Amino acid sequence: GRMVFDIRGFMPEEYTDAGVWPEGGALYRGVKRVERFLLASADAFIVLTEKAREILFPGRRDGDARGRPVEVIPCCVDFRRFAAADATPKEALREEFGLTGRRVVVYTGSFGGWYMTDEMARFMATAHRDDPRTFSMILTQSDAGVVSEKLRALGVAEGDFFVGRVAPGEVPRRLKAADIAVSFIRACYSKQSSSPTKIAEYLAAGLPVVCNAGVGDVDAVIEGDRVGVILSEFTDEAYLAVLRAAEDMRRDPATAQRCRTSARARFDLDTVGGAGYRRLYERLLKGR
Repeated sequence: GRMVFDIRGFMPEEYTDAGVWPEGGALYRGVKRVERFLLASADAFIVLTEKAREILFPGRRDGDARGRPVEVIPCCVDFRRFAAADATPKEALREEFGLTGRRVVVYTGSFGGWYMTDEMARFMATAHRDDPRTFSMILTQSDAGVVSEKLRALGVAEGDFFVGRVAPGEVPRRLKAADIAVSFIRACYSKQSSSPTKIAEYLAAGLPVVCNAGVGDVDAVIEGDRVGVILSEFTDEAYLAVLRAAEDMRRDPATAQRCRTSARARFDLDTVGGAGYRRLYERLLKGR
């Protein structure tokens, strides 16, 4: 049989970067041994980012030094999940969620580890000071209390934010009701191999993204497709500057379509994800 090593990120480094495993400990060394074995013996490889491909297989486009196939397939979005949200106008959704007349800043996903909770809360608090009509919507499986406490401590009033879970099918509708999306992820070595699903979902919902530099291929997507703003440092001044830039972007009627076009071209589950896997399997079966 043929073996495909689907490298969903630099896992041993991710666990040490997130503080879950001690650096250079037994768990780290054990998994690195398995990883070395798989890199040596697999017949083909999948990575999430161009950066990861360049680190693992430098100077090569679609194969390694031994001619084994390599495909870059990022975390993708099922556009069928967004079709239901497309049927409802943005203002109708905002009315349904009690957000009429608000500027809505949204975050989806986990907290802790490499997800920068403090910086996120400070960014949102800056947005509230900048424009009191701001509403922060945080859709997370993590402990809501921790984040709510941080926002309250930074002066964000109880009625001006939501932190909590919503059903997965509800996420596209919530995103569409928002204006600006946020993704702050610690830019450590392991995150060069990371493809944040939240970025793909934000863009699929037509939202400009505010994110920090140095995570996977995100900079290339955001700057190349002009679908958001890159934050260079975590200061209130920098938060305010990117917020204003994102505000200009969201007011431009062409932005939402540009974001969706970017998501379709780069993160569509069928035409990007499915096609990449099919291409790899065909190359393997033909022995190329």
